[in-house]
Amino acid sequence: MVVKRATVESDEEGQSQPILLLRAGDKHPLSFRRGKLLLPATLLSYGEQPKAAARRILKEQLGSPDGLRDPEFMKLVSYLGAHWDLVIVFQALFYGEDLIQPREPFVQSGFYDINALPRAEIAQDHLEVIDSVLNPSEDE
Repeated sequence: MVVKRATVESDEEGQSQPILLLRAGDKHPLSFRRGKLLLPATLLSYGEQPKAAARRILKEQLGSPDGLRDPEFMKLVSYLGAHWDLVIVFQALFYGEDLIQPREPFVQSGFYDINALPRAEIAQDHLEVIDSVLNPSEDE
């Protein structure tokens, strides 16, 4: 899920919208992701529709804060890591002024300028999704 902060400046053509990243805490179920920045994400449950999963992410990981719009399909991407992943990416715009308070197992959230991401702090698989969705190569 890509959550973008919607601002007057970002609505102008050519301006980037900051994206939300969550920091995984010590209780994150995947130890290799603890302390890393992640996009809000989940696995589809058997029989679950992708948009329902996107809404579930917003509720379970972010508490569906005021000012958060309903998610919309953005892109389908795939990549090969330890196994082949198909990633259904949804986008939600956030019009709120306050910080989004993440829910456990996340301990921190923040909006980051897409052109100045703390790349070394982002989990590699999530960085690949960010790059393929927000910075696509010319051969796609």
